[in-house]
Amino acid sequence: MNRHGKRRSFLTESTGCKKSVWYEIYQRVVVVASAAVLSSTLALLAVGNQSSAATNILGAERDEQIEYRLKWNLDTLVGDYERHGRHDPKWDESAKAGLTSFAQSRAIVGSVKGKVSSAGFPAAIKTAVSNGCDDPLILYLHARSVLSPESHTEKEPGEAYRLAAEALSQSQYAPIRKFYAALRAAEALNAGSTNTTLEVRRWRDKAIQYLVDAVKDKTMPPAEVYESCDQMLKAVKNNKQEFGQFYLAFDPIIFKNWPSDASLYLLKGTFYKDYAWQARGSAYAYKVTDEGWDLFAERLAEAEKALTKAWELNPRDERVALQMLRVELGQGKGRARMEMWFQRAAVLNPNYYDAFHAKLYYLEPKWHGSPEDMLEFGRECVKSKQWGGHVPLILRDAHESLAKYLKKEQQAAYWKQPEVWEDLKAAFEKFFALNPGEKGWRHNYALYAYRAEQWDDLNLQLPLLGKINYEFFGGKNQYENMVRLAKEHTRK
Repeated sequence: MNRHGKRRSFLTESTGCKKSVWYEIYQRVVVVASAAVLSSTLALLAVGNQSSAATNILGAERDEQIEYRLKWNLDTLVGDYERHGRHDPKWDESAKAGLTSFAQSRAIVGSVKGKVSSAGFPAAIKTAVSNGCDDPLILYLHARSVLSPESHTEKEPGEAYRLAAEALSQSQYAPIRKFYAALRAAEALNAGSTNTTLEVRRWRDKAIQYLVDAVKDKTMPPAEVYESCDQMLKAVKNNKQEFGQFYLAFDPIIFKNWPSDASLYLLKGTFYKDYAWQARGSAYAYKVTDEGWDLFAERLAEAEKALTKAWELNPRDERVALQMLRVELGQGKGRARMEMWFQRAAVLNPNYYDAFHAKLYYLEPKWHGSPEDMLEFGRECVKSKQWGGHVPLILRDAHESLAKYLKKEQQAAYWKQPEVWEDLKAAFEKFFALNPGEKGWRHNYALYAYRAEQWDDLNLQLPLLGKINYEFFGGKNQYENMVRLAKEHTRK
């Protein structure tokens, strides 16, 4: 990037600067790493990562997108480090290894292989910093991947993010890297109790500024545009004014540079759906103002138009179907329409829990269904041979939602009903048959057995809990009391 803010495309010839030996190696890494990542991940991606909402783009188109995204990330990470980073033989090798691994994880984000790559790069980054590396990009990744998981207080990663973001803001690294550092600094500082709203707002403003610069680069992969804008929208979602101002300012830039990308129409549709619900508010219908209803309808219509376009461009993206389910919740055009979008999502990804939960919510009595509709759907989720993942737990979710319709003093009795326990047991047994490694959910199964006073089932679950999370049960004393009662009833 030059002093005027224009970034050289990684697809063009280099400037007249003399290239180092590493840069020659780096250029070869782009090709070699692409091949290595592609060969090791395409088999995984072909069958789909059914725990995520990643798009199901098939064949050569998918391969090209992964390869392009890998090259771009290698250029804005490893390439920028070579061009603008702080170098020393003590840490160069580990720094470049960490950046390469991180680039690979970005190229296949959301997939199983992407998670493996993400798990691998912290060690290299930690080694670089241990050897004295003070490069701002490396320090940002250290705060992100090492300090955040290891830190003992909220203040420590917040200060690390702030220092890294300050240093990156003075560097020549790509705007997208400055954006993520500023955004993470705002998020981390917001989590701490000693930081002012003014400081958080300052870093959010910087993040928006850097993102404006980033999306002006037409070589940026659309998936990167989508993810960065989506994360910024989530960061400002609770601020109605910032939320609208941010997206409406970005919309013309995005569609000027990428006028036919499905994911960006998904972004637009998701924004207008959330923007519509902001206008309506969470009040009961009779408390919503006429202006609120008008804006609600107008914005949902914009969401519908954008999502329809997204589906036309890519009818293999289950995320579009999910957002249309949420649009239908507000528009209420009819259950047949909801079922159409649900089926589209479920066919693309039979384990897509969010879509199943969206249908369940649609079927709540306060919207367009009834308790009977909810339970019928929940039981279908358990019995189905096509649906998997966490989908059987939709029946558990149905009972959780229905219990909340009762007065607080009536809820304890709800869980003791035999038919409720029959449903819960069926849901958890099917879930563990499909997901035997999900041991953490044994805590939930045990707690429901305790609430239902199903002592035999509780005694079966207690030895399967693994490491006990006492706080989940209300503290160690509460847990021990539960175990005592289970043993007493065993003796009976």
